Amino acid sequence: MVKFLLLALAFGLVHAYAELEGTWYTTAIAADNVDTIEEEGPLRLYVRELTCSKGCNKLGVTFYVNANGQCSKTTVTGYMQEDGKYRTQFEGDDRFKPVHATPDNIVFISQNVDRAGRTTNLIFVVGKGQPLTPEQYEKLEEFAKEQNIPTENIRNVLATDTCPE
Repeated sequence: MVKFLLLALAFGLVHAYAELEGTWYTTAIAADNVDTIEEEGPLRLYVRELTCSKGCNKLGVTFYVNANGQCSKTTVTGYMQEDGKYRTQFEGDDRFKPVHATPDNIVFISQNVDRAGRTTNLIFVVGKGQPLTPEQYEKLEEFAKEQNIPTENIRNVLATDTCPE
C-alpha cells in the first residue's frame, strides 16, 4: 500500500511538472527592484517555451530580451536543487520555482543576484497569450504583497512583447 501511495505521489508530481511544458508567453512581471523589469530592462524576459527533462529535474526556458530595440533569443537550463528551486545563470545567479500552475497560467517566483551582488526578487506570470483577468490581477497583487514586492511594481508586459514567436 505504501508503495502504491508513493507511486501515486510521484505520478502526481510528474503530471504537475508536465503541465509546465509547452509554449508560453510572459503576461506580467513584478520585482522589488523595478528598474530591472522596465522596458529594455535586463530581467524583462519574454518567455516562449518551457521544456522538462530528466523527470523535470532540468527545466529549459527559452525567452527573448529586448534591448536597444533588438530582440535576443536565449535558452537557459535550470537544474533542480535540493530546496525544489531551479538554479541557472542569466544576468547573474538565478533561482526560480513554479508556485502555481493552471492550464492557462503559471506563476514563478525568482531571485536574481547580479554580478554586482544586487538581489532582485521577482514574480513571473506566463500564459497562453491572454492578458490577466481582473480577478487574476487582484490575486497577483495579493501575492506580490506576500512576497514584499510593491503592487505598483507589477508590469503587464504582454502588450509590449514585439519579439518573434
